[in-house]
Amino acid sequence: MVLFAFLAPAGLYYVGMYWPETMPAKGVTVPIPLGASGAQSIAALARAGVLDSPSLFRLAWALAGHPPMQAGLYQFQGRIDQAQVLRRLITGQSTPLNLLIVPGWRLQDIYQEIRGKAPYLNDQHLPRRETAARRLAQQGIGAEGSAEGWLFPDSYRYVPGTTAMSLLKRAYVRMQHELQALWAGRACGLPLHNPYQALILASIVQKEGAPPAQQAHIAAVFLNRLRQGMPLQSDPTVIYALGDRYTGHLTPQEMRVESPYNTYIHTGLPPTPIAMPGLSSLLAVLHPMDSTDLYFIAQGGIYHYSVGYKQHLKQILRYLPHSGGARS
Repeated sequence: MVLFAFLAPAGLYYVGMYWPETMPAKGVTVPIPLGASGAQSIAALARAGVLDSPSLFRLAWALAGHPPMQAGLYQFQGRIDQAQVLRRLITGQSTPLNLLIVPGWRLQDIYQEIRGKAPYLNDQHLPRRETAARRLAQQGIGAEGSAEGWLFPDSYRYVPGTTAMSLLKRAYVRMQHELQALWAGRACGLPLHNPYQALILASIVQKEGAPPAQQAHIAAVFLNRLRQGMPLQSDPTVIYALGDRYTGHLTPQEMRVESPYNTYIHTGLPPTPIAMPGLSSLLAVLHPMDSTDLYFIAQGGIYHYSVGYKQHLKQILRYLPHSGGARS
């Protein structure tokens, strides 16, 4: 009888923990947010129908020594037993969640990604998009009074309940690290006075839309113009100045818009970056091609460079008879 009294509960425990249950055909998704306690995690699993016996699961967790259950997005499909569920939560075998920042994106694009394609990310404390660049910088995400340009393009992993602000902080710290390292190893003789100027120019090179193989040559053109006091004459800076007024094609009137970002009417660099530059555009600016070119045009993905304006005009007439390509 004593042996039976011992074996019966043990058998019930074994069956309860290791007898697999069949999940619904579409599976069950359970978010365990950052900071959730073990009891809260068990309650969430029970509400989702993953646990056949929450009390038995709680006992198994206690017998294991109450190890931390990891935050994450857990998906359960097919046949699974409670022991497997516990093991997955302890080891953090969850579905990856990532916030993607693409080279060339503006801050408003990142906001759109956060609010449209980043489920379970806490965006409650993000400042409004209209004031985001300045307000984020005030909160330690950005520098020189703006967050524009300061978020390094990459994929940033998170778990449910992570704040968007913490991810933006990671992207900012990453950009600081990359920029400082590249600035320390920069080529000699650049007409740039500090890393921030390199960040601004890299954002312009990025938004020119050239493939990485062309960026070092395009950077050389802009750097040569800075040396000679010529306006950069970059269309993306005008588009940035127009903001939501830009309709997809620059008109002659729009090219004359009064703004410190209009590099057709103002010499030097604009006051802030105009986008998030990727690593290749940062490298291009700090290690440009050895070139004396001052102009370039792009036609069908092929780039043509010129040292003088007369040659530049000839190339426009030859390659862009209807002004259908990029030129600077």
